[in-house]
Amino acid sequence: MILILSNVSDYSTNIVIDWLNFYKINWIRINENDYAELEFYKTDIKFQYNSFSFLFSEIEGVWYRRGKLNFKLNDNLFDEPNIDNFRKVELEKIKQLIYYKLSKLPHINRFEASDVNKLIVNDLARFYNLKTPKEYIVSNKETLNNLLDENNDFCTKSISGSGFISSEKFYIELLTKKIHKKDKFSTNFFPSLVQSYIDKKFELRIFFIERNFWTMAIFSQNDPSTKIDFRNYNHDFPNRNVPFNLPNKIKSKLIKLMNRINLNSGSIDMIYTKNNDYVFLEVNPVGQFGMVSNPCNYNLHKEIAKYFKENIYERN
Repeated sequence: MILILSNVSDYSTNIVIDWLNFYKINWIRINENDYAELEFYKTDIKFQYNSFSFLFSEIEGVWYRRGKLNFKLNDNLFDEPNIDNFRKVELEKIKQLIYYKLSKLPHINRFEASDVNKLIVNDLARFYNLKTPKEYIVSNKETLNNLLDENNDFCTKSISGSGFISSEKFYIELLTKKIHKKDKFSTNFFPSLVQSYIDKKFELRIFFIERNFWTMAIFSQNDPSTKIDFRNYNHDFPNRNVPFNLPNKIKSKLIKLMNRINLNSGSIDMIYTKNNDYVFLEVNPVGQFGMVSNPCNYNLHKEIAKYFKENIYERN
């Protein structure tokens, strides 16, 4: 049985499940809003949900898509908050053990590696001789103006990779923005990521599993609305997206980087420059891959199901 950790709104999970059904592979899907009670039987663990249950020993492989495991506490045992807090800490250690045991099974990604630090990953990318934009953390106007005096081609983006901020009162898209000296800045501001802006021939979105790459070139530079950030979609005249083959030397460097950050799958963003260089931007362990699969006919949902078919059932 394949354990799938996801969230209820992820459509890609539904399509992968269709392919698991096609291959007659048993699966169970746990969404991040599901809560389980745990029962322990010597070396085994029973996960009891509202309408179903399963044993840890039944799990043969894991696809970590998104979300997390949630477990219930029996709130009727104690009224003392300190005892309750102690039990929550104890339960967290049990959860860590479960994630550890899951990581020893054939898997695509792990909860522990689901949130990478862009700044650290970029530093490691340079260690493996991948080109990256020059980047700085800036928190005051003087430093920023000094950078802009040296070179006016800079942009800013979120450090975390978050795409939006929303509340009942507003919705803000956190897209990449080019910055200029004529822009108005506060004397001091929240620490912000500033990167050199790189002119491109096209962008690359790469989906990766183990040592396999599926790459799409995005011709976003021809449209003013998508030139700086292709996520600023032009729905009336969409960018041209085509399959692309990465050179082996770039693949080799990316494999070393992904191994270093303990990811065996993810969505990688790169730029192909006007000087014919490959520039690494970031990797998202839980990024959308349907946007690569559909335009390029890569059928990546099937590839995920095939991974478990080939690495579990055909080896047994």
